[in-house]
Amino acid sequence: MKADLYILANGAMAQALAYGLKDSYNIYIVGRNLEKLQILEKEGFKTLLYKDFNIENKNIILAFKPYALESVAANLKGKAKILISVLANTDFDKLRLIQAQNYARIMPNTAAKYKASTTPYVLKNSNFKDEIIEILNTFGKAYALNEEKQMNAAMAISGCAPAFLALVAESIANAGVYEGLSKELSLNLTRSLFKSAATLLENEHPAIIKENICSPAGVTIKGIKVLEQKGIRGTFFEALNASAT
Repeated sequence: MKADLYILANGAMAQALAYGLKDSYNIYIVGRNLEKLQILEKEGFKTLLYKDFNIENKNIILAFKPYALESVAANLKGKAKILISVLANTDFDKLRLIQAQNYARIMPNTAAKYKASTTPYVLKNSNFKDEIIEILNTFGKAYALNEEKQMNAAMAISGCAPAFLALVAESIANAGVYEGLSKELSLNLTRSLFKSAATLLENEHPAIIKENICSPAGVTIKGIKVLEQKGIRGTFFEALNASAT
């Protein structure tokens, strides 16, 4: 029998989590907009309005925008069993506005929809630890942090960097079109190369991958020279730093 899991919010991240979890849990999506909830009902999800929701001894996931924490908390009744928060820059002290037996801060990405999220997490205490980790591994792979202050840096990598890589992928695909490839072929090649690169990264250090591909006076090292001259490393450093602060 599937356990119940309640997701508070109905935006992009909330829906990604809902789709990634629905095969293993009974998913309830809780929100304030009846029309949006009715759309999700057509997708097969059970829905509730905040005003009708009691969190007593329930497992809940907060996936709304951080600014809404106080207003949502004011509408909730009871004490949750597990509270899992996706709220950026919202520490355990702030999360205590909503009562729970244990709290988990996480930062998945929208690949959760396909059960492929990279999800760093940190727990407030050890209550229901195994149950929390099981939930997180349902929609991808979970990585434990040593302390709460690491969350912002981990968030930038897991939650924000997929958008950076999407920009890289779009740029590569567009460059292929510029060089004469059809849009479809260029995009398919780009998608496939990301799968190839992911396989390499699972087995080798990034620096080794680069060195093995670059041959003396070859075409790859010429492209690397351009990227280094344009400051690609520093640009990524600055982007991750901006997202982590």
